[in-house]
Amino acid sequence: MKKIFLLIISISFLSFVQKDRDLEKSKYFEGQIIYDIEYSPYSDNFPSEKLKELIGSKMVLTFKKGNYKKEYFSPSGNLVQQRYLSLKDEKSYARTNDSDTIIWLDITKHESKTTFEIMKDSTILNHPCRIIKTKSIVSVEQFKNKPFEIESVFKYAKDLPVNPVWYSNYYEDNFNEIIRIGKGIAIVSIHKGIFWEQKLKLKSIIKRKVKDKEIKLNISKNTPLKKI
Repeated sequence: MKKIFLLIISISFLSFVQKDRDLEKSKYFEGQIIYDIEYSPYSDNFPSEKLKELIGSKMVLTFKKGNYKKEYFSPSGNLVQQRYLSLKDEKSYARTNDSDTIIWLDITKHESKTTFEIMKDSTILNHPCRIIKTKSIVSVEQFKNKPFEIESVFKYAKDLPVNPVWYSNYYEDNFNEIIRIGKGIAIVSIHKGIFWEQKLKLKSIIKRKVKDKEIKLNISKNTPLKKI
């Protein structure tokens, strides 16, 4: 009788643990988000339509447990670039359609000086948001590593939550600190770059289970890699 009682207790405990894990998984966003991308060039040397063809007018984010794949498409539907974040590798990767080389960044290295300011919460596109403004000093290799200041604004949706613990080691751009405040997926991002302003704006959300292979970047021993 004692053994049966212990068995029942064990099964009940395992069931409770599984339910707790399922609840933990469902607490955070998983799925795909589609964004429209607009550009506001600072001069006629960079026509917005040309930027859309080269850099992308649409971005598809596939997201799971902090890891992601970002696919950028031109207005004609061509895939022009991809970006990946692997928390296991502690690396961010980027690849363009015109090169076999994969560029990667060590997210544990704090090489860009970034400060941030918490703005007033607001409702954006029917989503309650936490808004954070950042300033980063970046060095550009093409300009002999001359430093430039980049300003950005991120509007993080409270109803598309993420777990800040996932990003504990993401020191680049102070993202580990920023996400502790943002705690969600950015549905609007505005980047004031060197030559133009780029704005990514939420178009649609698809909440669904994401397979690991959907967000995995395949790197073979022959893949050319470049660290930045």
